[in-house]
Parts: sequence; structure tokens; C-alpha cells
Amino acid sequence: MLASISAVLIAATGAALALLSVLILLAPSRALQALSRFGSTPAIHFGELSARAAIGLIFVIGAPATRHPWVVSLIGGFLVISAVVLMLLPRRWHARYSGWWAARIPIWAVRLLAPISLVAGAALVWIAA
Repeated sequence: MLASISAVLIAATGAALALLSVLILLAPSRALQALSRFGSTPAIHFGELSARAAIGLIFVIGAPATRHPWVVSLIGGFLVISAVVLMLLPRRWHARYSGWWAARIPIWAVRLLAPISLVAGAALVWIAA
């Protein structure tokens, strides 16, 4: 039961990722502005990382109810571990890293990468269905 509910949440995550890719495609400069703020305040830093960890746990719990359980488990484990590691590192490192990338990624590259998020989101929906 819990795995099935989690699979629905995995599909919802995929749909949200697909929607986000459309927003990034339409407003790439705003996407870079958002990226530059990751880690900028404790609330943003821990909020983002808590969401990442929660989604990762949902992936791990829901993996058995998906088409490719080991892939979904691997993605979920990566999300949880990376969130914990970033929470343990100084917040300013996260802020500098995201700011560094936001200043260097050109707008055309953001537009070029947006469809990858769309495909990844669609793949999550398909895997969880």
C-alpha cells in the first residue's frame, strides 16, 4: 500500500519536473536567478535539501511498485545521500557553488537543457505508472 502511494508521488514528481522544464524553457533567466539563490539563506538551503531528501525517500519506498525498481531505488538513494551530505557541509559552499554555475551557464544552454528535464519527467511518470 505504501509503495503504491509512493509510486503515485513519484509520477507526480515526474509531472512536476516536466512542468518545471517548460517554465525553464520559457524563462531561462529566471531559472538561473533561482539557481543562484540555492543555499543563499538557511531557509532556502534546508528547505531545498529537505524536499530533495523527502523525494528521495519516496523513491526508495515506492521503488517496488514501479517498472524499474532498482533504477528508482538508486535515484532515491542518490537524492537522500546527496541531501544529507549538502546539509552537513557549510551552507556558504552550497551558495557559492550554485552562484558560480548560475553566473556561467549561458541562456542558450538553459534552453537546450530544458527538454532533458521534460524527458526525465515523462520517464518518471512512465516508470511509476
